[in-house]
Amino acid sequence: MPKLNQQAMRQRREHIVDAAIRQFAKQGFGGSSVDAICAEAGISKGAFYTHFESKDAVMLELLARRGAIYDAIAASTLAEFEEMFFDLMLRGLSDVDSRLEVEAVTIGASNDAIKQALIANSERCERRLSEVIGELLADGKIEMVDAVTPVEAASMLYTYASGRLSLHVYETANKDREARRGLAITLAGLVRAPG
Repeated sequence: MPKLNQQAMRQRREHIVDAAIRQFAKQGFGGSSVDAICAEAGISKGAFYTHFESKDAVMLELLARRGAIYDAIAASTLAEFEEMFFDLMLRGLSDVDSRLEVEAVTIGASNDAIKQALIANSERCERRLSEVIGELLADGKIEMVDAVTPVEAASMLYTYASGRLSLHVYETANKDREARRGLAITLAGLVRAPG
């Protein structure tokens, strides 16, 4: 079989990740096997193992992709911050997204690599949220409520989003309105427009 060029290798890796996500949606992470992922992707196990050493490595890839999203967090107003946070963390969460995130936490209890990836993602998200809140504060775009610090606000927001995520595992109906209202209430206890 001829060797694939770099672009074809990237496409094949992406294809495997997409197939894994579909398989995880059907069977959950724990119920999925490398064989099932390969069948879903229409590839051999050899092709799978060319790209990933295990099913856990696919989960690590998904976690790395989620973590990279956090670096793009930006906002220039409180309203923009609220909308960005809602879009990134809460809007239209699918039961697949929610299940994978919660399963990752469960797997992390016994898999150190996944646990470390989850910790890194949490820290990365909270750090970036804190930086953006700090920038808005320094620019006079927000005021902190009751001497809450940007670090504390970021932690509370991340905790709120994590709780909503867990809820979506059990309640798969779209709860965007409730999530938006909860975010507004949470934000109101942390920051406000200058006034």
